[in-house]
Amino acid sequence: MNSYSNLDLDIIKGQVAQAAAIKEAASFLMEEKVDFNPLKIRHNCEETKEALKILKEGNVISFDGIRNVNDLLEKADRNIALNGIELKNILVFHHHSLRIKKQFQKFDPDLSIRDYSDSISVSEKVFEKVEDCIDNSGEIKENASERLKAILSELSQCEKDLLSRAQNFIEKHQSSLQESSIYMRNERITFLVKNSDKNKYNGYTYGTSASGLASYVEPASFIELNNKKLRLIQDREDEIERILRELSYLVSSVSDLYYHNFESLVKLCVIFAKAQYGLDRDGIVPEIIEGVYFDLQDLAHPLIDPKKVVTNSYRLYEPYRGIVISGSNTGGKTVSLKSIGLSILMTYLGIPIIASKGKVPLYRTIFIDIDYNQSIQDSLSTFSAHITNINDILKKADENSLILIDELISGTDPKEAQAISLAILDKIKELRSVFIITTHFDEIKNYSYKDEEILLSSVGFNMETLSPTYHYLEDSVGSSNALEIASRYFEEKEIIDNARHYLELNRTREEELMERLSRQIEETNAEKEKLQKLEEENRLLKQDYEKKIADFDAEKAKLREDYVRKLNDELDEIRLQALEKLDSIQDKKNDVKVVKEIEELRTEEKEVEKPVEFHVNDNVRIKDSEQIGVITQIQNDSVTVSIRGLTIKTKKADLTLMPKTQKKKTKVVSEKYKRIASEINLVGQRVEDGLVMMEEYLDRANAAHMSTVKVIHGIGTGTLRSALRQRLKKLSYVKSFKDGDYYDGGSAVTIVEFRQ
Repeated sequence: MNSYSNLDLDIIKGQVAQAAAIKEAASFLMEEKVDFNPLKIRHNCEETKEALKILKEGNVISFDGIRNVNDLLEKADRNIALNGIELKNILVFHHHSLRIKKQFQKFDPDLSIRDYSDSISVSEKVFEKVEDCIDNSGEIKENASERLKAILSELSQCEKDLLSRAQNFIEKHQSSLQESSIYMRNERITFLVKNSDKNKYNGYTYGTSASGLASYVEPASFIELNNKKLRLIQDREDEIERILRELSYLVSSVSDLYYHNFESLVKLCVIFAKAQYGLDRDGIVPEIIEGVYFDLQDLAHPLIDPKKVVTNSYRLYEPYRGIVISGSNTGGKTVSLKSIGLSILMTYLGIPIIASKGKVPLYRTIFIDIDYNQSIQDSLSTFSAHITNINDILKKADENSLILIDELISGTDPKEAQAISLAILDKIKELRSVFIITTHFDEIKNYSYKDEEILLSSVGFNMETLSPTYHYLEDSVGSSNALEIASRYFEEKEIIDNARHYLELNRTREEELMERLSRQIEETNAEKEKLQKLEEENRLLKQDYEKKIADFDAEKAKLREDYVRKLNDELDEIRLQALEKLDSIQDKKNDVKVVKEIEELRTEEKEVEKPVEFHVNDNVRIKDSEQIGVITQIQNDSVTVSIRGLTIKTKKADLTLMPKTQKKKTKVVSEKYKRIASEINLVGQRVEDGLVMMEEYLDRANAAHMSTVKVIHGIGTGTLRSALRQRLKKLSYVKSFKDGDYYDGGSAVTIVEFRQ
């Protein structure tokens, strides 16, 4: 299968593989082939799109530390006991599997990539057992089994006994010893005894010293204890071997799960490596569409330096079946061709492309003829290599194919090359294949210009600087500009002048018209580009201006809201202080009536909505607040009001005119009490309203000879609760009050008890 190396696809795959933390995932990415199965393509794109969304939301999906343990699992399956390090490695893999599975559980369960994480199965019981027995260094823990624990305890005591006995032996038999040290021979304690005394201790001799004057002797008194130690060491090794075999058997029993887990983790790592590649480059996953037309907006070739790359928009649309790109040499024709082909192949693999948006169709095959150099091995010239490859393409292509050819026919006589090129174009059109071809032949340009199914495009060239712009110009024709480019290199102007002379001699009328048209189109496109830049600048300026206006209005509204809130808070504090002072007056009921009358007057003010005339020095109140001030200035509909030394600007519609004299209205409170509720709800009431309502309710409840009632005030800021309780302290018929219990509402409720 074609690796599409001529489109640099292998380089792109290598860059993606660098983002894969799992070795096998990186290898898969490097070896992955383009699959033209529509279901596979859609699946690849959907998976990468989901992973890219997860990463853009700030989630970190790490596959670091995940290693392939399949060989260890296979070893356990063959009933070979694993050592501690090997079991530890499988345990680490288990923890990674569990970590990834849990991390993905917080994502949308409808995501297709959840299938991989959901398929991860772990055996908690098996690996809890492994973790209980193996420490972080891969050694068997002392408490891995009761028997091992007992053996190690007994061995430790045996070694202590040996050491104590050896020290006593050295102290008692110093004169017989060559050196006052303990020596280990065959895991047994021995001493370096002078040859004259070596038979004195009825033990075993394990060789002589280097000087030959002393021998390593195990005294008879040490034989039994040394034997015990060696027996315990063997018991320890046997028990460790038994534990390792038991753990290996447990691992083998769940090995199938962990083979599958590794496969799932590799697939997830592949998907997120592609997504990370896209995230690092601000890439997108194009939309997959039916048909043969594509649309790639602001596309950049991924291998060109981002600081230097020129982005272009490429599209193929009805009624066109192909694109012919003309223009100057080194002007970007090949880059445009490769950018389109490479982006489509990357999309099929689920690798994000660098573009603002894109739509890619489902071609069944893609054929390329790019950069075919002379084949020494097959003795083929550049021309022969082109012809051989194009012939193979024409035998395989159909209406579902995309054909990419760079410089259609080269390496032979230009006139013959143009004739062959036109015949090839006829054949491609007959096959109904979609094609993108670059050329500098005028005959091919003329052919394409006349054909309604070919979109003739070009790459830009700046005649002032005599250099290519690398901009792709749709629906335009470009010239090779060979003379202009050559003039930058030839020091003798005469050479270029003579070249122009020979060119004029051989130019046909049709070529002159084509060149003139090409110049006109280039000039038009240049002006169009300038206009687009100006429009974009104007759009950005307008957008910036509208944002600043919106920010200003928002800030203005916030300042006003903060100011009004501050005044309301101050007024609430003043009211609370005033009410406290009113409580000190002897006739509390009269105080309540005065507060009620003030509120009734305020209600009357709210009902006055007819248009009024405002004048400087008028007393006014700001609607929806309790702020009262004096008008200091009127300008059209704008009014300046002074409130206790603070100045605010507002509109007439937001003001209510306050009368200079107000008549008090009295309200007769009925003394005929009907059935009284056992509670009153004051949640949401202002302080003064709550006080009035509570005292009226308590008067009636007390007159009705109720013993206790419930006052519901909520928690909130605590201002209302505090004011109510201050008033309760001053009511003579109130015996006590307290918070409600848990079922009554706690501190959000006050239980009031009356004097009887």
